[in-house]
Amino acid sequence: MKNANLPKIVIVGRPNVGKSSLFNRIIGARRSIVESSSGTTRDRLHADIRWKGKGFTIIDTGGFEASHAHGDMAGLVLKQIQKGIEEADIIFFVTDGITGIVPQDRELSSMLRKTSKRIYLIVNKIDNESDAAHTLDFFELGLGEPYAVSAMHGRGIERLCNDLVKGIEKHTAINGAGSVKVAIIGRPNVGKSSYLNSILSEERVIVHSTAGTTRDAIDVDFKYKDRDYVLIDTAGIRHDAKISAAPDFYGSVRSKEAIKRSDAAIVLIDGFEGLTKDSIRIIDMCLEEGKALVIAVNKWDLVKDVEMSKYRDRLIMNMSAVRDLPVVFTSCKTGRNVNASLDVLWSVYEKSKTVIEPDKLAGILKSLNNAVEISSKRIKFKFLIQKGAMPPEFILGAKNTKDISENLKRFVNNFFRKSCDFEGVPIRIRFEKPEKPHFDGQKAGAGV
Repeated sequence: MKNANLPKIVIVGRPNVGKSSLFNRIIGARRSIVESSSGTTRDRLHADIRWKGKGFTIIDTGGFEASHAHGDMAGLVLKQIQKGIEEADIIFFVTDGITGIVPQDRELSSMLRKTSKRIYLIVNKIDNESDAAHTLDFFELGLGEPYAVSAMHGRGIERLCNDLVKGIEKHTAINGAGSVKVAIIGRPNVGKSSYLNSILSEERVIVHSTAGTTRDAIDVDFKYKDRDYVLIDTAGIRHDAKISAAPDFYGSVRSKEAIKRSDAAIVLIDGFEGLTKDSIRIIDMCLEEGKALVIAVNKWDLVKDVEMSKYRDRLIMNMSAVRDLPVVFTSCKTGRNVNASLDVLWSVYEKSKTVIEPDKLAGILKSLNNAVEISSKRIKFKFLIQKGAMPPEFILGAKNTKDISENLKRFVNNFFRKSCDFEGVPIRIRFEKPEKPHFDGQKAGAGV
């Protein structure tokens, strides 16, 4: 009996591109017939395997014929392929690097782009380095950067499977049923423990007006609106030069570790004090770690005669990164917006998991190339790939990455933010030359 809980990887492609050879190479046994004539595999074949400790089910399918192909057998094979795609978590789309792109490849790629599945584009029969240049032609299919492999000789198989395992691990982490871990952070005495107690409506954590009461990061399980959270109360983080006592030092270290293991973070600042240098450093720390982030202006009950919009503008003047972050105004004393901040945290956490479908990536790439700021500098991006999520990471292919200035990189980042709703989420954009296809994570993309 097959393990229904294992991720399913389905191999698809037109006849005679080497799907069964790839299947056999990966499972390490001749479980399906490998012949040079097309049409040998008609039913789906399954195998449960482990690669570097990670289990998955790999499924071989029959060769995809064009939609106008005649005959009962072609129709039955097509149904089996469609069923395999429906049940798949991940799709290996295999093409022939020697023959190149043919109409069936374009038709199948169009079908696959309409799914929300993760797709690994594999160019088979690249038996030596001189054949590797053929893989560049396959960007045209709009499925991102291709993997050059030789199923017959094993070339490129290890990297493909290593990346597959990394993708499965990241997918499991993002979509698992576990609780969302939220780090409650800030400089000393901004009200972090009071914030937690206000959420819990009970004295679960010691609250004291003396700075530095909380020494360890404290995890508290909490359910709100049928959502499971682990709320992590932390010690106040100070600038290292101000730390004189050992407990303060270790409390600050544990707080930084709490940020690393969190899924999202909420940075509390004292509304009366405003945005201090320590708070700016803490926000930068969260963004560098790639964490979904919310700013809470706490003790708002003590702030008089200041409009929220003007206060937020002042925060942005002190730190431009705040422009991309949601800001909530809270009071633990009155309970104002404390529970509402959990809704905002959930929203940015969900956005951090965003995986953009290939068709939308293709649209973003086209619009980006058409932007005056790009076209006027005679730069054309060749492909766009989403590498992963939490935080969302992208690779943009450009012929000469040296021509891309820091100002242009900021423009591209802002362009992405306007194209997608990434408020509260840091995004990573890497610029690479397309001459050497390489990819090490989530497989989704578009090419021109």
